[in-house]
Amino acid sequence: MRSIRRQLIRTILAGFGGLLLAGGAAIYLFTRLALLNDFDAGLRTKALAIMAQTEQGAAGVQVELPDTVFPGGNERVFPQYYELWQTNGTRCARSAALGEADLPLAPASLTTPVYWNMDLPGDRDGRAIGVLFTVKPEEADKPANGPLPLLLVVAADRHTLDATLGTLATVLVAVGGLTSLMTVPLVRLALRRGHAPLGELAELASTITADSLAARFPVASLPAELQPIAVRLNDLLDRLKAAFERERQFSADLAHELRTPLAELRTQAEVELAWPEAGNPTRHQETLDIALQMEAIVTRLLELARCENGLVPLLVEPVTLASLVDEVWHGLADRARQRQLTLQVEMPQGMVIQTDRTLLRSILFNLLANAVEYSQAPGQITIRWEQARQSLSVSNPVSDLQPDDMPHLFARLWRKDPARTGGVHCGLGLAVSRALARALRASLEAHLGEDGVITLRLGWEQS
Repeated sequence: MRSIRRQLIRTILAGFGGLLLAGGAAIYLFTRLALLNDFDAGLRTKALAIMAQTEQGAAGVQVELPDTVFPGGNERVFPQYYELWQTNGTRCARSAALGEADLPLAPASLTTPVYWNMDLPGDRDGRAIGVLFTVKPEEADKPANGPLPLLLVVAADRHTLDATLGTLATVLVAVGGLTSLMTVPLVRLALRRGHAPLGELAELASTITADSLAARFPVASLPAELQPIAVRLNDLLDRLKAAFERERQFSADLAHELRTPLAELRTQAEVELAWPEAGNPTRHQETLDIALQMEAIVTRLLELARCENGLVPLLVEPVTLASLVDEVWHGLADRARQRQLTLQVEMPQGMVIQTDRTLLRSILFNLLANAVEYSQAPGQITIRWEQARQSLSVSNPVSDLQPDDMPHLFARLWRKDPARTGGVHCGLGLAVSRALARALRASLEAHLGEDGVITLRLGWEQS
């Protein structure tokens, strides 16, 4: 299982280890460079000392160095290993410590001497400098050919330098390893303490159930990084609480909606059982009406469930709006005349849109049926196509709706009348219509104007 803590530990340790390695390497390299420069400066000093003691006389080139075996030695100034050559290959002088060995020659100049590593007699590691210089003869013994060019090679044992660098490398490795070992528990401890608020948040979340949705996460006491999460969780709890309340209200409304027809059916059945010989066709018709009302509720609930689960198939085809409105209004015209309502259609006769005809017809029927049932009578219902918005709207005057009712308008089984005395409408039409609109990739919204006219607008997404 993936663990953020383990991933952070690995990342921190890898990053810290990389930085430690890079830092140790940088310290070693810069220190090595500094020590080599200091060592080379010492070689250059020794070479200059020999050059200062080199003379050209009648007997040839001579190097007069102090006795290097004096107590305390002269190794700090004068080298233990050196060799002086003429450019024609003639050896002029050499140190006794070389024995039979020779120092390798390298082309160089006084301004740009050459440094290199080499093996000294006795199989010891050393480092050498090569310098090309000229020596002027004494005035009394001045030869005819002028100053003589000489090549000087000076070497020194680098044992102390290598030992210092080895000690430095050992110290760096030891300190780095010890630091790495100490870093692991420190990182674990820091992450454990840093993640403690997450554990507390998880523990608090585990205590929240459907019966304690009123609980909220403490935002102010959490670290800044967790506060946005707590805010989102509190928002989620608000939505869950509202959803649970809607479900509870829906269950209560559905029970209330079915209780009346069920009670009426029970009464009808008891009457028939008590007086079977007094058959009354009117009671049979009432029983059928009650059954049809209950069937309508169940059918609407099934339609709503199918829409919410995405089980409504779409058949997109050209639909002529004006003819579809006429078809829907034909079934509502009688009820509209009884309530003294008229329909005004504001759309081009040839207006055609690409949509599912069956679903659009169900939406239009619900919107117009609600308008016929709840419009202020006498009055006028207006259905309008708005080309700019790509929307179809149904408007009608109402007298009993308030702006506070708008959020509940599309709730399932909601009706303005709290008595819920039954009737043709059961409060599911607009909820089903909005679900069908989503299936058509459209939106269904309601707006109550200041003049008391409510507008239900079905708008399509504009591509």
